[in-house]
Amino acid sequence: MLIIGESINGTIPKVSQAIYEKNEAFLMELAKTQYGCGAQMLDVNAGVAGRKEVEDLPWLVKLVQQEVPIPLMIDSANPDALKAALEVYHHLEIPILNSVSGEEGKWKKLFPVVSERKVKIVLLCMDDRGVPKTIEGRITIASRLFDRLMKAGIPEDYVYFDPLALAVSVESDAALVTLETIHALRKQFPKSHVICGASNVSMGLPGRRLINRTFIAMAIYAGLDTLFIDVRDQAMLSTVYASSPLLNKDFYCMEYLKAYRGKKILA
Repeated sequence: MLIIGESINGTIPKVSQAIYEKNEAFLMELAKTQYGCGAQMLDVNAGVAGRKEVEDLPWLVKLVQQEVPIPLMIDSANPDALKAALEVYHHLEIPILNSVSGEEGKWKKLFPVVSERKVKIVLLCMDDRGVPKTIEGRITIASRLFDRLMKAGIPEDYVYFDPLALAVSVESDAALVTLETIHALRKQFPKSHVICGASNVSMGLPGRRLINRTFIAMAIYAGLDTLFIDVRDQAMLSTVYASSPLLNKDFYCMEYLKAYRGKKILA
């Protein structure tokens, strides 16, 4: 199971301010903290209003790479910014680009970057009509995009499907549809991966962290193998470590025991 730290993101006010002010100390400490909490990869997003992302994203990638030894997920909808960031990315492990959807305008801009570099890629199960409310609708989009990647020579295990979690406060079956979509994706694309963030599920509700970590445990059971979370949330990470051995995904509980001894688990 791959654990990706989500916190270096320009949509977060403090991070946005740090990018705007070029506050290297803040951003390097944020990278270091996530790595220390157990992140195996870090998302890097430099999208800040009023800034030039094509300059900020490679700057941020270089900065984070100086501080932590783990690979990165490069997060942008700007193909020029992605290209610039890839030029300075030097980790031995291939990065994940986050993300491409079935929206044709965005696909046409971002697909050339993916196919040229043969990088790993997050595929969002949505298109120009939005996020389908049904499992079948999301799988249809996933299949269409998957076929395009296969024709471009992208390996199956480079693909990370995001079924997209929506708020249960708005649609009562939103989480259930996402969980069943995860199960369907794992069955139809066994060599690929499924990634999902939990935060949207609890939008508009009190006690959001409780809902998020409960959803993550259920999603892991459904087949989620790539987690996009705030690794600084010890209760969330504890749930992740506890779920794996119960689902026979942590042989002899080695990762759980390692995390417990390293005081990463809130028992």
